[in-house]
Amino acid sequence: MLAAECAWAILRAEHARSRELLRRLDAAASTGEAGACIQRRASSAIRVIERFQAFEESTHRPKGVVMLDMLRGRSDEADRLLEQLDAESERCARLLARAKAALKRAEAGDAAASAEADSLLQQHRQIMYVHLDKEDTLLHSQTALLLTPEEWAKVVSSMSKQVRAAKEREGRRPQLHARAAKSPRPG
Repeated sequence: MLAAECAWAILRAEHARSRELLRRLDAAASTGEAGACIQRRASSAIRVIERFQAFEESTHRPKGVVMLDMLRGRSDEADRLLEQLDAESERCARLLARAKAALKRAEAGDAAASAEADSLLQQHRQIMYVHLDKEDTLLHSQTALLLTPEEWAKVVSSMSKQVRAAKEREGRRPQLHARAAKSPRPG
């Protein structure tokens, strides 16, 4: 089942990217000194949250749509797992949105909002790590049991289209680093 192995190699690589973004978010939001430092940490954490959200919405989730749709209705166990994963994804999205709003208040100088954001991000991180582990283990097992080689071919074809679309989006994005390197530095 080469197609299944390829699909899961892609998904596991994306899970590694998600974990890396979670570690960056933890580092960006970690507590330290008071005052302006809180505001800088809040700004930094907001940027990482936005990267994480963009990655989830435009890169990771679209690749799993076909696979998850094929899995639905195949077994009670698979359906329960998909319901759990959907609920966890929704909860994580809500926690991140609330954390981002709290961080914006912290960025404006609200120290209490910083503590609130820390709590929300800790909850998000805990749920997200368990969620990714479930996808890597339980979801992997269910797809291995229930999807046929023909269905895996469709899954990989769909993922391939998503990869091409992502590369096209990348090509249209301005090259900030290249532009910054070519610009003369002030002063």
